[in-house]
Amino acid sequence: MTADNPQNAPQAGKSILIVDDEQDIRDSLESRLTVAGFRVQTASSGQEAVATFIKRFYDGPFDVILLDIDLLDTDGVDILKLLRQEEELRGVNYGDGVIIIMQTGIKESWMDAFTKGCDDYIIKPYSFQELLNKINEKIQIKKERSELK
Repeated sequence: MTADNPQNAPQAGKSILIVDDEQDIRDSLESRLTVAGFRVQTASSGQEAVATFIKRFYDGPFDVILLDIDLLDTDGVDILKLLRQEEELRGVNYGDGVIIIMQTGIKESWMDAFTKGCDDYIIKPYSFQELLNKINEKIQIKKERSELK
């Protein structure tokens, strides 16, 4: 990771919520992202994700949410819709920070996710560096937008 490339620069202290029903994936991402300097929380279900997201409003929002689209208890796109509704209820728009993780690149799947408020997607299997680039890109976009206000 080099400082001259903001795509690869670690974003120390930024917060990430990982939502995935596969414990091995959650644990691996949590470990690697923590080493990269992020503050990480995890959720194993859609219900837990929504509860964690709502609680986090009082502590400050997540900078990025990694949301598996194929959760056991519900469709990740439905969870995304609920998260965006919670933002609307509270009069905020955190946008630019939800990355959907999907098994396939089926056009209908990612199109549905984008219409519900997804900001980016990544297809399994993916490299950690590819995911890290996407995370840092979302954080950089948020930073630039906040500087414009």
